[in-house]
Amino acid sequence: MEKLAKLVIFIIATSCSLSGTYASDGMHAFTATYTVQNKFVTGGKAQLTLQSVQEQRYQLRLETTPTGVFKLSKKGEIIETSELATLQPPFLSSYYSYVNKGDKDRNYSITYDRSKGEALVEKRGNLERININADVQDRLSMTLSVMSQLQTNPQTGTFVLPLFDNKKAANVEFFTKGQQTLKTKIGQLETTVIERRRVNSNRHTITWFSNLGPANLPVPVRIEQFKRGKMTLRLKITNFSVIE
Repeated sequence: MEKLAKLVIFIIATSCSLSGTYASDGMHAFTATYTVQNKFVTGGKAQLTLQSVQEQRYQLRLETTPTGVFKLSKKGEIIETSELATLQPPFLSSYYSYVNKGDKDRNYSITYDRSKGEALVEKRGNLERININADVQDRLSMTLSVMSQLQTNPQTGTFVLPLFDNKKAANVEFFTKGQQTLKTKIGQLETTVIERRRVNSNRHTITWFSNLGPANLPVPVRIEQFKRGKMTLRLKITNFSVIE
């Protein structure tokens, strides 16, 4: 499940209240669910939700839950949360947290003070202030930038985004790999394929985005993670719904 949480980095909505409304760029509140597989079996489920939690405060939340053999191996539920004051580019979060109910030693949170160029990282009860570039993104909010790129330019090419994650800063490269038709639980979908690589890492992730909902929002419908060229995890969409 630790690998599962690192696989998914996602998603999205408006200027006053997200529920039942749309931003000028067409983003909207939604929930998407996925099955989680390794190379051999389905062993979990994931739910990605973007919604307004109060006025001028938005939350992107990813929950991954083990099932079957993953549950028997006592892997815990993982919850990632990103909070933003606005959902306009460049999608800069004010807070990010990672909670692993199976291994609490891995839990941490990041509070951003972008005006000072600082991040306050809390882990195992310890607080540490770290200098950051003001434009860094977290693992979840970063995908908002990818979705926005695809929404404004479906033929977008290569681009780089700055990531700050668990006391570390890194550049993440994105490459457009073309279009592909996928058969999914919610029907046959036309997708744009994006490859994601963190600089100086032997891992990469490929995500299939498809335009869904009344605003044709580019949503991840399939995600595959690779290590040293071998596929280790796969997420496949099973349901998508707009939050009214």
